[in-house]
Amino acid sequence: MMKQFLQTLFIFLIPALLYCVFGVFILPHRLVISNGPNTQQQIDRSFEDVVKEDYELLILGNSRCYRGINPAILSVKAYNFSHDNDSYNQQYYKLQYLLNKRKKIACLVLGVDYFEFNVLSNSRNYAYADYLGKDYERDYKDKVWELKLKHLLENLNPKQLSLLKKSSVKLPFQRENGQYIRYGTAQESDTIHRDIKRLKIQEEYFHKIISLCRENGIKVFLVMPPVRQNELKSYTKDEINEFNAFINRSIDHKTAVYWNFSEDSSFTTKDYTDITHLNEGAADRFSKMLDDSIKSYIAGFK
Repeated sequence: MMKQFLQTLFIFLIPALLYCVFGVFILPHRLVISNGPNTQQQIDRSFEDVVKEDYELLILGNSRCYRGINPAILSVKAYNFSHDNDSYNQQYYKLQYLLNKRKKIACLVLGVDYFEFNVLSNSRNYAYADYLGKDYERDYKDKVWELKLKHLLENLNPKQLSLLKKSSVKLPFQRENGQYIRYGTAQESDTIHRDIKRLKIQEEYFHKIISLCRENGIKVFLVMPPVRQNELKSYTKDEINEFNAFINRSIDHKTAVYWNFSEDSSFTTKDYTDITHLNEGAADRFSKMLDDSIKSYIAGFK
């Protein structure tokens, strides 16, 4: 009787076991074919390439920099080490990681965003934990193994199967210089709410980055990329003025400079893929503007 029960149970378990194998080992690779590189692959490649390549200028920022700055346009050899949802804690440990690897960095483009100080994201920690160390992990309550398990189990969600259908939009990709390209078309009706309130922990990490650069002789270019008016509506004029004053009083103007392109009127809706990100062509235009600013700044010291 028990033998028959176990045989019946095994028959019922076979489909579930096969689906688990499919979800864990096969589905992730199929999703890459239909959707482009996943987050784990993007981060792994970034950390591999940023150590392997030689460059004078490093770019750190959130998705606005990750997608909006093309190092190939800059006059100096550069690498874009930004990523979606990054804020100053991730950026500090990334910079420290490279300095510990004895990478020679002359200049840093540090992304600035009105809402960035309000972000303390753990959404990439299942990947970042492999690189950024225990000090980084201490700022979060989540256990790394729990995040990794949760990420693994997400592949078993049947909803993932719907993503296997190849998109009609061109697939996103990651350049060798670190920039991430994702296609899309922004709409005039796009809206989003942002919070300009600064978390103390991110203010502290911001100051740590500035100090670390000063200690290592790294010039810092603080850069706020273009922002759509639909997003700027999240902030009052007084909030914007206070934020910019905070940035300016936080830096040593002998070794750092702050450029705010957020209200540059030469960028319109057609230059964006969504409410936030510049498209490929607009990113190249902005990168040229940034390059001109850097060259002008450096020329002023000659």
